[in-house]
Amino acid sequence: MLSDQLKQALTPLNLEKVEPGDYSKTGYHLEVAARPDQMPQVAQAMLDEGCFLESFTAVDTSREAFTLVYHFANFFELCRTAVHASLAKDAQAPSISGVYPAADWYEREVYDLFGIRFTGHPDLKRILLPEDADFHPLLKEFPPEAEQQEKQEKP
Repeated sequence: MLSDQLKQALTPLNLEKVEPGDYSKTGYHLEVAARPDQMPQVAQAMLDEGCFLESFTAVDTSREAFTLVYHFANFFELCRTAVHASLAKDAQAPSISGVYPAADWYEREVYDLFGIRFTGHPDLKRILLPEDADFHPLLKEFPPEAEQQEKQEKP
C-alpha cells in the first residue's frame, strides 16, 4: 500500500508527525507535520514515491504563525497526503520549486495573498495583484482597537 511506502520514506526525516489519516473524514490517507526547513526533503521523498504536488496554500490562524499546507497525491493509487508546517510570521520558507516546478506558481500566489517569502524561489513576484499593491489580502491583521471593540460586543 502506497501510504505505508510513504510513511517508510518519510520516517528518516524525523518529522514532527507521520500518521495515517481517516480518508472518510479528512480526505487524506496520511497526515504529516513538518518544519518549514524540512519541506524540500519531504517534497523530494514524495516525488521519489511517484506523488505529485496537488496544491499548496497557507492559513493565517494566529498572530504568531502561518500554517503552510501542502497536498500531495498519486496518479496510480488513491493516496492523498496532507503536510502541515508552522511558519513564524517573520520567517521565510524554503521554496520547493526546485523539486516540483509547478510549486513556482503556488508559492507566488501564497506570497501575493499572505506576504510569505520563499528562499530560493526563481522569480518571487506578485501573480494576482498589481506589483505596487501595498497589502496582502488574506492576512488577518486588525488594529488593536478593533479587537477590543469586537470583544466588548460579544455577549
